[in-house]
Amino acid sequence: MKRRDFLYRTVAGAAGVSLVPSLLTGCMSENDPLHDFGLITNVVQEMIKQDHRETLAMLADMGYKYLEFGGTWGEEPAVLKNFMENIGLIPLAGGASIAGLQGDDLKKAIDESIELGKKYLVCYWPWMDGGENPTWDAVNFAVDEFHRIGEKCKKHGLRFAFHNHHQEFQKLDDQVIYEYILANTDPELVTMEVDLYWTHKGGADLKEYFEKYPGRFELVHVKDSYDSPDMNSFACVGSGIIDFPALFMFRDIAGFKHLIVEHDKPEHERECAQSSIDYLKSLAF
Repeated sequence: MKRRDFLYRTVAGAAGVSLVPSLLTGCMSENDPLHDFGLITNVVQEMIKQDHRETLAMLADMGYKYLEFGGTWGEEPAVLKNFMENIGLIPLAGGASIAGLQGDDLKKAIDESIELGKKYLVCYWPWMDGGENPTWDAVNFAVDEFHRIGEKCKKHGLRFAFHNHHQEFQKLDDQVIYEYILANTDPELVTMEVDLYWTHKGGADLKEYFEKYPGRFELVHVKDSYDSPDMNSFACVGSGIIDFPALFMFRDIAGFKHLIVEHDKPEHERECAQSSIDYLKSLAF
């Protein structure tokens, strides 16, 4: 679907948008999938290099149910998938930059996702360069590519997701790039993996996006920040300043399906993975 042919239509009626988020908290069942937490493997990247099977088993023991990751650590996909199934860890998502989802690389990414039983293929970077000085040509290229990749994913039973960084909250001609992407992508082909850390660094008010674009945010990177202007002020979930409970209040209208713990490079990986899931389990939602 080309951008010029696509007219965005919200996935919820006006009555749904007008729901007060605080009233939604009583609607969750005991089987709420948001209580089955996930983790992306950069949280434990050094441990995985030492022994990926032992590390995955450790995560399962901590209570993590879903895993976002790339590669197979030298194993055949079917063998790795079987091992993960046996320890109760479900392959969820993985991906590459937009440059890494071109040509044969896209086919390889889709094939590996299918072999591992993943549900989502993610674009982690929408720019063909460093993204410091975005142009409309670059933005529109990304939007068209999202539709192209999304269509191929859908044909193979996968869901395509776009992961943001702070660069997408820049403005071009008074238009926030992230909102432009939301408004000009087909919800049937493109969902969002919203990174709470990078939206915070980008100065975004996510609540406004959740209400204006309901149902568009299926994956959530739960990553915390210290109170610092440094762009790399990563904190383990629950030990920083991001108000996760206030954001999670919007989970139904936003369309959250998976909360995925992230930290780019924690000093103490095991402790960070453990304290992060302990914090999430402690929340009354």
